[in-house]
Amino acid sequence: MTKLGRVVALQVILISAAVAAGIYVTNTIVEDFLITEALENEAAHYWDLYRQNPEQPLPNTANMRAYLVDPPTTNTQITQTREGITPPPQLLAQLPGFMGRVTIGSETPTLYVSEQVSGSGPVLYLTFASDDVSQLAFYFGILPLSVALLMVYGFSFLTYRLSHRAISPIVKLADYLEEFRFGGYNQPAVDLGDLRALANVEVDVMIDAIDSFAERLDTFIERERIFTRDASHELRTPIAVFKGSLDLLQRKADRSDDDIKAFARMRRTVDDMEGLIETLLLLARGEEVERIHEIRCLNELIPSFVEQVAPMAEQRGLELSIDEQAQLWVKSPSRVVQIVLINLLRNAINYTQQGSVIVRISKNSVSVIDTGIGMSPEELQHAFEPFYRGERSRASSMGHGLGLSIVRRLVHQFDWPIRVQSNVGKGTEVTIEFFDA
Repeated sequence: MTKLGRVVALQVILISAAVAAGIYVTNTIVEDFLITEALENEAAHYWDLYRQNPEQPLPNTANMRAYLVDPPTTNTQITQTREGITPPPQLLAQLPGFMGRVTIGSETPTLYVSEQVSGSGPVLYLTFASDDVSQLAFYFGILPLSVALLMVYGFSFLTYRLSHRAISPIVKLADYLEEFRFGGYNQPAVDLGDLRALANVEVDVMIDAIDSFAERLDTFIERERIFTRDASHELRTPIAVFKGSLDLLQRKADRSDDDIKAFARMRRTVDDMEGLIETLLLLARGEEVERIHEIRCLNELIPSFVEQVAPMAEQRGLELSIDEQAQLWVKSPSRVVQIVLINLLRNAINYTQQGSVIVRISKNSVSVIDTGIGMSPEELQHAFEPFYRGERSRASSMGHGLGLSIVRRLVHQFDWPIRVQSNVGKGTEVTIEFFDA
């Protein structure tokens, strides 16, 4: 609707400018050009007649009055006036060639001063009642154009209202669909009943189509959600059993170093699988879209995240550290931040054979920097795709290829910009920018 309003406003402005230009042109042509042209032609015609007959009567009409005065004492000697009236002093004060308005009592006629021979001979003073012409120009030029302009305003407003009434259901439908959010349990389906009361025939057909599409979409989403939820719950049971059995096996003291290392790898794998299942269950429930405006200090949360992945880094002989350059507060559920950063840290550790992994906290961002194998520009283009792993990644890690995909989904959900810089053989830096709390 804003675009429609701008179009109508622009149309009104252009028409107003055109009508204003027409009024100005009308006033200029009628009052200035035509009067000036008429006085000059009248003076030239009179001088032609005067040369033939010096006794030629002066022009004298309802709108025009003429005076003929001999030099040099133009203020006293009048060669000829049919009525025998001396010109007003205001006229005699003007030099030959003057063309413009003069004030004579309550009137302001247009005066034109002309002489037959420059510097000698009689001087002709022609006055024209411009006020009468101005009234005619107003009633027959300016007033009709002004009325036309008002009619244009009225028709433009009527057009806008009719267009608004026709487009309003479509705009409301678009706003409703844009603001509708999927993902919550027990969330009602798309309800377009209120819009049907405002819709016309064409929009009603669109609403029916959207209703049908929404029902099929809701069925598909619900089927996928149920499958993911049930699969995640079913996977929890064997993982819990496996963890319990590992606890029992690790309690025995007579274990060799190889057994201890094997149990550690098994424990790490189980923890990874448990974290992945929890993340998938969280995403399936749609809890990540609930923007809980909790103000969190990441400087307090990140050490616990680093501690969770510290055994992985120690196992690979990596140095894991935190570089705090500023205090960073964000509005976000701590669980979402945990999933994002844990996945980034695990990804960095998995693809770093030697060196270090650093978590850098800046004023508005968090970066995870590693000295791992890095990625080529081609690999970087596909890094956030699910299950994608480059050739060198497959050889150096046993990851699932879902970490960065989950990260991208969450940061896009919360409108957090993410940047990745990587060089083959030198490492990768992933930076997430957070909005100020």
